[in-house]
Amino acid sequence: MDVFALTVLFLLGMGGGLLSGLLGIGGGIVMFPLLLEVPPLLGMAAFGIKTAAAITSVQSFAGALSGALGHHRFGRISGPLVWCFGGSMSLTALLGSWLSARVPELLIMLVFAGMAICASLLMLLPRRPVDDSDDVHGATTRFHHRAAVGWGGLLGLLSGIVGQGGGFLFVPVMLHLLHIPTRIAVGSALLVGILSSFSVMLGRIGTFQVPWLESVVVVVGAIAGAQLGARFSQRVPGRWLRILLSLIIVFITLRVIAGLIG
Repeated sequence: MDVFALTVLFLLGMGGGLLSGLLGIGGGIVMFPLLLEVPPLLGMAAFGIKTAAAITSVQSFAGALSGALGHHRFGRISGPLVWCFGGSMSLTALLGSWLSARVPELLIMLVFAGMAICASLLMLLPRRPVDDSDDVHGATTRFHHRAAVGWGGLLGLLSGIVGQGGGFLFVPVMLHLLHIPTRIAVGSALLVGILSSFSVMLGRIGTFQVPWLESVVVVVGAIAGAQLGARFSQRVPGRWLRILLSLIIVFITLRVIAGLIG
C-alpha cells in the first residue's frame, strides 16, 4: 500500500475519531460506508464488506477509548449506566462478532441498514425533558437499570454482526429510551463503546478478518480526531449536538438504503 493510500486511511480515521469524541457514536456509522466508497473513488483498491467491517471494529475501539478519556476529564460519564448497558452489550457483542463470519454480506448490510433506520426514527421522537445544563454530572444521573441491561444486550448482538463496536444507536437509545442527559449520554456511550467494541474486535481478530496495516493507520487518525472531538463537545450546546447527530444518522441511513436499492 502506497503513501497516498495510507494518507487517505489516516484522514478517514481522523474523521471517524472526531465524530466519536464529539457525538459519542464511535464513528462506525460513517467509517463503514466511507471505507466502502472512498477508496474506489480515489483509484484505490476497493475493500470488501467484511474487511471494511473489520477495520471499522478496530477504529471504533480506538476512537471510543480516546474520546472517553477526554469526556472523563469533565465528569460526563455515569459509571452505573456503563456497567448495566455496556456489561450486557459486551457479552452479546462477542457472540454477534463470532457469528459474523458465518453471516452473508448482504445480511450484514441489511442489519446495518435496519439499525440506521431505527436510530433515525428514535431521533425524530419527542424527548422527555431532562437536565441538559452545562453543570450536569455523571455521578448524579438516574436511569432504569433493567431497561439498560436489556437494550444493551440487544444492541450488542447487532453491533457484533455489523462491526459497529461504538454503536451509533447507543446515544439515541440513551436519550430517548433511558432519558439520559445529552452530555452524559455522549460520554457514557463512548465508555460503553470501549467494552462492546473490544468484544467485536476480539471476535474479528479470532476469525482472522483484520488487515493490520490498514487498521493501525486508521487507528492513529482516530485517536487524534477523538481528542479534538471531545474538547469541541464540551463547548457545543446539547441541543446542537442532538441536531448534528440526527442529521448524520439520517444522511447515512439514506445512503445505505440507496446502496441496497442500487
